[in-house]
Amino acid sequence: MKQKIKELSVKRFFLDLLKTHKKELAIIIIIATVGSILNVFVPYIYGRLFDLALIPNTTITLLLSLIGIWMILGLISNFTSARTSALGDTLGAKLSLKSEAEAYGHFLTLPLSFHKTKKTGGIIQKIGRGSWNLQMFIQMSASTLPSILFIIFALIAMLILQWQLGLMVVLTFIIYSILTLRLTKPILESQEKMHVSFEKAYSKAYDKLYNVSLIKNFAMEENEKKQFLKLFISNALPPYKKSAERSARLQHIQGIIYNLSFVTILGTAIFFLRNGQITQGEFMMFFGYITLSFSPFFKLSEFYNFYKKASVAIKRIIKLKNLVPEAMKHGEKTIEEFKGEIDFKNINFSYNKDKEILKGINLEINSGESVALVGESGVGKSTLSELISGYYQPTKGNIYLDKISISRLKLKWLREQIAIVPQEMSLFNNTLINNIKYANPKASSGDVIIAAKAANAHEFIMSLPKKYKTIVGERGVKLSVGQKQRIAITMAFLKNPKILILDEPTSALDAKSERKVQEGIKHLISGRTTIIIAHRFSTVKHVDKIIVLDKGKIVEVGNHQELMRKRGKYYELYSLQRGLD
Repeated sequence: MKQKIKELSVKRFFLDLLKTHKKELAIIIIIATVGSILNVFVPYIYGRLFDLALIPNTTITLLLSLIGIWMILGLISNFTSARTSALGDTLGAKLSLKSEAEAYGHFLTLPLSFHKTKKTGGIIQKIGRGSWNLQMFIQMSASTLPSILFIIFALIAMLILQWQLGLMVVLTFIIYSILTLRLTKPILESQEKMHVSFEKAYSKAYDKLYNVSLIKNFAMEENEKKQFLKLFISNALPPYKKSAERSARLQHIQGIIYNLSFVTILGTAIFFLRNGQITQGEFMMFFGYITLSFSPFFKLSEFYNFYKKASVAIKRIIKLKNLVPEAMKHGEKTIEEFKGEIDFKNINFSYNKDKEILKGINLEINSGESVALVGESGVGKSTLSELISGYYQPTKGNIYLDKISISRLKLKWLREQIAIVPQEMSLFNNTLINNIKYANPKASSGDVIIAAKAANAHEFIMSLPKKYKTIVGERGVKLSVGQKQRIAITMAFLKNPKILILDEPTSALDAKSERKVQEGIKHLISGRTTIIIAHRFSTVKHVDKIIVLDKGKIVEVGNHQELMRKRGKYYELYSLQRGLD
């Protein structure tokens, strides 16, 4: 049964993140509420102080008591504000890092087709910007929450104190909010274009940094410096500039609304004061509430603007998380006593609708049998091996392992049964022993040495200064191609699979290195179902069966002697390569 991935929206994304941190969220809300309620009493106290100060018979004790209460409330409010901010910052960092880790983890689960078409640099930039925006949003939410609560409490107090002036404040907030909502839309459009341009810039920059050796080989450093400037200044800056200009326009309009409304409310309040509709103390209270509520209201507006901008970046993470992991396209079945039989039944495959790579492939490979796939480049040799590993699914037909369709098999179990020795091995920037153990984390150091000896790799490893603890560099750059291939074979031995796929691991080697690698391969093949993707025909003479592919179809099947006698496609390819050699 194939699983379904839950589609995420921005709202669902936040809820999923917050539901595992309910306790921290509740504490933030409680502290923010307490601080906001205490803050509401501050304007009332200094308004009453002003009125009482004008009454001759008011005692000093009463005035000092009110001043003391005012001071205590201010200190408590300041403490709650600092705690809310600190807790919000911590929660923001925690949720951001968690989301970033999950995004990178999900990135690894996506199909090979995704990784072949998307640039890693762009994905890293997308995740990084989304994570940063998420962190800032959570932190701003925590600092904005007290503002929201205070605005609500302050509006209630103003309406009770003088309802006409209170309604003017409410009207100001409504006009301000409507204009903000309307003018935010074009800003978001600019933000979307900005994120796309930044993603493209980082993708190209990462590609250039990844291929630094190629750049140095052709002495293109100065040219690439100019290209970097063009990428980031000429291409990525314009949409950022447009977004900044639109944001500045919004702030300008918001400032006009604030100044006009403040002057209007002030003038009306003075008129009410002269007519005796409010006392001098109530005048002070009211403008205390206005001053204390306008600032957080504008902060709330900034928060909304940031939320909408952040949503653009966060949506890009969500789009990544909404992509279906390849494991979900497979079943949950495993085979207890797996033999390693492979059966292709009427397989068709295409990467896109324009061109079919494989057409009507029917092929049986017996347990322990060695089979070579030969043919010109682009005929589908590597594609067949990728189908066996479940990297792609046939557009037609089925592949069976021990008579069970691989689509019904658990993907993790399937790949545990297969070891691949590629044309050139890429390694982690770690020690040799840790790289080798990646094939089987439970293996002991003794197991690693046994595997290395079988792969003809132990001798060269022991000649290194730090032996098995040698750091190999990024992608194994400190090792030669032949040494990396012997490490790949060591890893295959350590994995001990039923099915072995060799993607011509000796094609890029010199004669001496090839001999050592071939010795390791000879030991590795024994007793395993082996598929060799052959570019050098010298490596296929002794296999049990040779499969000749041409234009996506199987055109010949047999061993080396049989196919040479036929004088068909294999004979033609073999003769051509022998002539080139």
